[in-house]
Amino acid sequence: MKSKPVLIKEAILVDQKIETIDECLEISGKLLVDNQYIEPEYIESMKEKIEKHPYTTYLPGAGVAIPHGMSEGFKFIKQTGISILQIPRGVDWLGEKVYVVIAIAANSEEHMNVLASLGDALESEEDAKKLWETNSIEEIYNLLSQ
Repeated sequence: MKSKPVLIKEAILVDQKIETIDECLEISGKLLVDNQYIEPEYIESMKEKIEKHPYTTYLPGAGVAIPHGMSEGFKFIKQTGISILQIPRGVDWLGEKVYVVIAIAANSEEHMNVLASLGDALESEEDAKKLWETNSIEEIYNLLSQ
């Protein structure tokens, strides 16, 4: 199977009206499944990560959540990829208001590289706010593909 980029436009949804973390995980996980990054079982692994290690699933103060699975869930990853949900009204994420959900599917070797790249792209609060405020898939793609 030919490898695809970590981020593709088909894995980005903007202007979402989502009320719960569970909805975020279901929708972002379905994007990863539909685009051949993961098997559906990985979504349960993301839910387990939030239950057991919730503090690792968001960037405090940035308005960005980064759900990902447990290491036991790596076997359900077909290839490294991310999906993005932009939620203009925000959603409560364990007491933090989150406007962008970036679901990560990456094994242990690639996981830190993906996080580092996201950290670079979201270096400032202004960068993160650009993701919150746009309703353009193209702009989100460009901001995170640099």
